[in-house]
Amino acid sequence: MKQNNQKYKAFIIFLTPILVLIASTLFFYIGYSPEGRTNNGQLIDPPIDLSALKIEGLKDEFPGRWTVIHFLNTPCKENCWNSLYKTRQVNIRLGRDAERVGRYLLISSSYNLSPQETAKLTKEYPRLELFRILEEDIPQEIIKDSYILFDPLGNGILIYSPDLPGGELLEDLKKVLQNSK
Repeated sequence: MKQNNQKYKAFIIFLTPILVLIASTLFFYIGYSPEGRTNNGQLIDPPIDLSALKIEGLKDEFPGRWTVIHFLNTPCKENCWNSLYKTRQVNIRLGRDAERVGRYLLISSSYNLSPQETAKLTKEYPRLELFRILEEDIPQEIIKDSYILFDPLGNGILIYSPDLPGGELLEDLKKVLQNSK
């Protein structure tokens, strides 16, 4: 009886890795994969090339740091100001890593900022860099008041809707900053 029990245990030990291999192969060929993702923004595929945007006044289209870019082609309403505020607060919450993340506002050449908007931007958002962009160069992926995260090589990889909580952008930025040290 004891020997039968030992054979049974040996058989189970021998069979376990084989069953795992068979199950994983089946899952692979069936196409089953986890649905989860680790980023909160929507992945842009193919990525947007920053150098292709022809930004007026930008000296280096590969800034060497992560960059959050807003696009403005109409007057900045509540959602727009909320997005700018959110990204400023996220940048502050990054602490010592805040210098590794730039923030740009690309203003369409067909739109001129009002004096009130200019005053508010310079007073409340001093670290936000303002540039001009031709209307036709604004990427098609942009929905009103959304913003894009660009990597240090100038590739727009994630787009964020204006109603997404700032904490989710913060999570993504912390993740990419940690992995790109």
